[in-house]
Amino acid sequence: MLIINAKLPTKNLKIAKTLSQLIQGFIYRHLPASEHVGYRHEASGKIFKRTNFDFRLKGANLRIRFTSYEPEFEKIIALAVLKDGLNLGELCLCDTTVAVSEHRTTQSEAVLQGCVACAVSGLLGHKIYLQPQDSRHLEMMKTNALQRFETLSGRKYGGEFELNLLRQYLEKPLYFYYGNNQTPAKAWSAVWDIKAEPELINTVLDAGVGGGCMNCGAGFLETI
Repeated sequence: MLIINAKLPTKNLKIAKTLSQLIQGFIYRHLPASEHVGYRHEASGKIFKRTNFDFRLKGANLRIRFTSYEPEFEKIIALAVLKDGLNLGELCLCDTTVAVSEHRTTQSEAVLQGCVACAVSGLLGHKIYLQPQDSRHLEMMKTNALQRFETLSGRKYGGEFELNLLRQYLEKPLYFYYGNNQTPAKAWSAVWDIKAEPELINTVLDAGVGGGCMNCGAGFLETI
């Protein structure tokens, strides 16, 4: 996992509202065009990406965490920041540092934390975002993780896979826009226990899980 710390020239609430798109733009600018397009799952038709990120802004201090199913992409982004600095649109950040932290696992069980977006269609056609404590959310997470693995690895998964919700945090859900959605997507922070082959767990850690990955930290999970 790549960790980038930088400082905005000034505290700017208008910039803060567009940071997700600016960070996306920076990442995609340095990666092959195919990463922006994504990869389609043969059966479901869903598009999956091989990268994911989250960010935290406190005052003028910005932290970005970037992960990739393709480790070389983490090196590409790190070198881009070290060479030219962190430029988000017309905004040039200062006091930039780059660090690497190991986030993958060799174990067949892990405890994961993050915000995962899963939605169903309501009666009027609008998406209804499920809380992690909804059993449908758990099943959708499992299906999404398997389809993401199949798409990115090019093969079926045949090992053990068990996913259980340990707890959910109800306060301050993550709101974000992605795609052509006119209403914000929503995800609640939660903690899960996962038992699976390390390659499946690492796919989730590298590329995220659920909807809206590569947006504001949706689907970005870490081990705790």
